[in-house]
Amino acid sequence: MKRGYETANCAAYGLLRQFSQENRKNPTDAESILWNALRASQCGVRFRRQHIIGDYIADFVCLSRRLIIEVDGAYHNRAAQVVSDEQRSEELMRLGFRVMRLTNEEIIANIEMVMDKIREELQAGGSPLLWRGRGRLIIVSAPSGSGKSTIVNYLMKEHPELKLAFSVSATSRPPRGKEQNGVDYYFLTPEEFRQHIEADDFLEYEEVYAGRFYGTLKSQVEEKLAAGMNVVFDVDVKGGINIKKYYGEEALSVFIQPPSVEVLRERLIRRNTDEMAQIEQRLAKAEYEMTFAPQFDRILINDDLDVAKQEAVAIVSNFLKPE
Repeated sequence: MKRGYETANCAAYGLLRQFSQENRKNPTDAESILWNALRASQCGVRFRRQHIIGDYIADFVCLSRRLIIEVDGAYHNRAAQVVSDEQRSEELMRLGFRVMRLTNEEIIANIEMVMDKIREELQAGGSPLLWRGRGRLIIVSAPSGSGKSTIVNYLMKEHPELKLAFSVSATSRPPRGKEQNGVDYYFLTPEEFRQHIEADDFLEYEEVYAGRFYGTLKSQVEEKLAAGMNVVFDVDVKGGINIKKYYGEEALSVFIQPPSVEVLRERLIRRNTDEMAQIEQRLAKAEYEMTFAPQFDRILINDDLDVAKQEAVAIVSNFLKPE
């Protein structure tokens, strides 16, 4: 199964990706000048080039600001092409993007002026949280035994008003039992997984051992966000930090922390699922993971589970509240 970014259908995605890779290898002079300027700029955001959005390949896109920059050659002045460009822009706007069109001539003639226009457009865009009913992201990370999954499940099941949708991971392992593709995981072959890695299709991924991958596809996240759903991630600490870096203000990262390592030890022992040697390994990992807590937006200390659940509801509700 191959999935495209945003809403590109699976059949079209392979062809779109082939075209985007060819376009990256053969940029126009104007595209090269603009790409070098964007990479060297101090705009504080990241741009991608020849990036698949829906059924289109955008010349340049800043995902965190939902801004697309199209570079038009002389043929874009033809009547039929003008109509096509308008239709393309309308579709991209429907997906929640703003579209900025530049010509080859103005880029080549004065790249400094062009960059000033781009900076103005980035500043004029306002907060990405408010754009076109797009959903937001809730990232929850914690050491094992901190109550992360319990709190996430509580938010999902008991608070439908939050419009939460769980992020479904991709894996290269085969399905187990009654697991369903697209429900429990997106099941890919190792080769398909590697192709997605090469195409930069993952927000984060990990090869847990040779040929066994797990990761989060950008496509499944963006489809939910575009539908106005708020996407919840139950991920490890490093994965959570990477997702937060990628989405910036669109995402809230929450670190759930036990009151102390000793309390965590008691919880893991009460579980009665691991040998003491495994528990000690988990504790050592937990101590290491807790050093990353300051990199999260909020730290929720789970001393009393019922209290922690209510605090989680308050934190998430406040983040999702319209500004």
